[in-house]
Amino acid sequence: MGMIENIKLIEKYICENFDEWDLDDPIEEEYYDEYLELEGASDDELSKFEESLGISLPDGFKELYKYKNGSKYMSILPCEIDERYMCFNLMSLSEIESCKSYFQNKNALLTDYPEYFSDEDIEEMRDTRIKPYLFNEKWIPFAQYCDSCYLMLDFDPDEDGDMAQVICYIHDPDEILYASKDITELVENIVGSL
Repeated sequence: MGMIENIKLIEKYICENFDEWDLDDPIEEEYYDEYLELEGASDDELSKFEESLGISLPDGFKELYKYKNGSKYMSILPCEIDERYMCFNLMSLSEIESCKSYFQNKNALLTDYPEYFSDEDIEEMRDTRIKPYLFNEKWIPFAQYCDSCYLMLDFDPDEDGDMAQVICYIHDPDEILYASKDITELVENIVGSL
């Protein structure tokens, strides 16, 4: 099944099972109606976005964003990450660029914050797919949960990682976790768990 067919299955699932994710009813709150009116990004918008951030987006990401350029208040990425359940909203390309102006806009290793991360904490978080950063200019947040957790494309993976893999920033306590090898796998995993 393709990306858009999978996203449509997730949309239907969220509309029918919002209470399981502790979400407002997207139909009653009219989030779904607003979402249906959203258009996709054009090839030109995607090219300018890539140029602006100095990246080359994976095909699955482009396919998703050609369908919908963000999801507003409609949560369309219900994920289980490290046994935590979070339902993410897709950010629009302009929201991503705005977010990058203040979040993931610098490089800072976990070791740069000894008041927050002990050597033991850092070792416990170690994942050979993700470089040991808290902030990285080559991490692109594209979906958010509660304005404090983000799914991000990783354009600076570690030795066992994949270019443009999906990682998750979780706030308080701050940590970076692996989510999937790419956005296509992320969506497929969501559909497989419905």
